[in-house]
Amino acid sequence: MRRILRFLLHPWWIAEALVHPRRGRDYGIGLFAKLKLLRQIWRNSNQPGSASSFFEHVFLVTRLFEISKDLPGTVAEFGCYKGFSTASLSLACALTGRRLLVFDSFQGLPAPEESIHNFDTGLEVLYHQGQYTGTLEEVRRNVTLFGDVSVCEFIPGYFDATLPHRNPGERFVLIFEDADLPQSVRSVLLGTWKKLQPGCSFFCHEARDREVVKLFFDDRWWVETLGELAPGFVGSGAGIMSGPSLDWCCLGFTVRPARALQPPP
Repeated sequence: MRRILRFLLHPWWIAEALVHPRRGRDYGIGLFAKLKLLRQIWRNSNQPGSASSFFEHVFLVTRLFEISKDLPGTVAEFGCYKGFSTASLSLACALTGRRLLVFDSFQGLPAPEESIHNFDTGLEVLYHQGQYTGTLEEVRRNVTLFGDVSVCEFIPGYFDATLPHRNPGERFVLIFEDADLPQSVRSVLLGTWKKLQPGCSFFCHEARDREVVKLFFDDRWWVETLGELAPGFVGSGAGIMSGPSLDWCCLGFTVRPARALQPPP
């Protein structure tokens, strides 16, 4: 009975939001294509080694379908682990005619430079070098089996090494970051924030990690490095889908404003 109740308490409204006729209309994505995509996302998110949930995948895809077809830009993922979230995103990118850039060291995490604490418990979250390793061959194989590898470009290396060498003219319409460590999240923000189209979302999978969330409210860091005030963060401490049976949600996001928030003179 408890298992049934937990199942019923899941946020099924998220899947309902995806199949709404308005989502994907700009791309000509119909109901049957969305239902097929939901089935594929369910399969991907339940694979052994998936580090994000069905509803998190669906939320990302729904947001992508809401972006105007006329807005140029690619989708970027930072930290793909075994590639199952990559597979789901690649299917959505194929439906919307966009490229998916997949950034990962493919060697696991770098050595942590600072401690991280969980919002709920206050306990330290322990990470170590090499954790969450998925090799490039493994990720490519999983995306080939469960996604659409033809829309993907894989960029191996740590973010602080690869991002500074990217084309300064590239633009993003959606970013999904699951980098775990504050130092890595900073590198992603430094390398992508100015390239994210105004009004588009930067998703972060560390909504329950205090030191990561604090970064999105750190005006001093933002002004010194990016020349604008911190944008804030939706889902701080609990994720964007908090509630009964949702203690596993780690997804939050911020939106790049149409005009950068400037510090007072």
